[in-house]
Amino acid sequence: MAQFVPRQSFVVPNSIPKTYYIGHHAKGFSDMTKMKSHISLALECRDARIPFTSQNPNLDRIIAGNERIIIYTKCDYTTDTPNLQNTLRKIYGDNIIFWDKHRPSTTDKLLKMIKSAAVAHDSIVGLRAIVVGVPNVGKSSVLNALRFKGIPRKTAKVARTGGQAGVTRKIGTNVRILDPEGKSKGVGLNGAFLVDTPGVFPPYVRDGEAMLKFALVQGIKDGLIPTEILVDYLLYRMNLFKPTLYSRYCEPTNDVHEFLTAVAWKDGLIKLKGVPDLQSAASRILHLWRHGKMGKFVLDDVSDEGSEKHQQSIDNPALSLNQAKKQKKQAIAQEKAGA
Repeated sequence: MAQFVPRQSFVVPNSIPKTYYIGHHAKGFSDMTKMKSHISLALECRDARIPFTSQNPNLDRIIAGNERIIIYTKCDYTTDTPNLQNTLRKIYGDNIIFWDKHRPSTTDKLLKMIKSAAVAHDSIVGLRAIVVGVPNVGKSSVLNALRFKGIPRKTAKVARTGGQAGVTRKIGTNVRILDPEGKSKGVGLNGAFLVDTPGVFPPYVRDGEAMLKFALVQGIKDGLIPTEILVDYLLYRMNLFKPTLYSRYCEPTNDVHEFLTAVAWKDGLIKLKGVPDLQSAASRILHLWRHGKMGKFVLDDVSDEGSEKHQQSIDNPALSLNQAKKQKKQAIAQEKAGA
């Protein structure tokens, strides 16, 4: 039997959109920009499964100049990727935290970091913080956990959560997450407050592969990209990481149709006349992976080479088609003016 050779690249269909920047994203971004002067600390949430892709450089315009804590969420779904935390610390230093809603100790650590910021801020009105990030990255879950831990007498959720993009659609109110302890203890007379914000997608994404990653972690609306394409990309990633992840279904394969057919037969997903239900099989695989039952690995390349490539993309963001056309028109106008 020939040795299995996984695909070394993935051909992204031209039909994949390059943005998910919809109405409430633009309004949310505008509203957050107006709040900038009132904020002293930014909690930027990123999905640990796509630690580079889930960084929205546009948010830097809002939080630049403020102290920042980078919170990597969904860390319980990345435990199969070695050295992930060391790699990210090497890039961003110690002002990051790997948060897991199932491990209260990570919330305690985050509260400690926020309290240290409040001590340094030393404001009579308390610390004002904002939590930002792309859609469905866990911002509201972080806020609820901080509220529950920081103010134990308050047990109800203060921010609505859900496993899909777009649950939070507008700026929230100031939510107290630390009680006042008096100036002698450094927290300020009014403690610390946190504001929840809607997830904001980048106006333009450099490549279709990033959109596939966002779709896999449900950072965009379900159904925007066909499930079979998502599973094909996931199959490509599983094969690069560990082809035996789906050994209960079939031998390693690069053929998504063959893979989904095997899943349908194995799990009894059969339509009338004995036809395998490939759509249901695709949905089953996505559900399994999203719940950590088909490997717990990151989708981004977190090698040194991948880290360097990501930093270059942040330093030199891609232009959208409209931006490129606008720059071309400006260049032509300047050339004519100088003629």
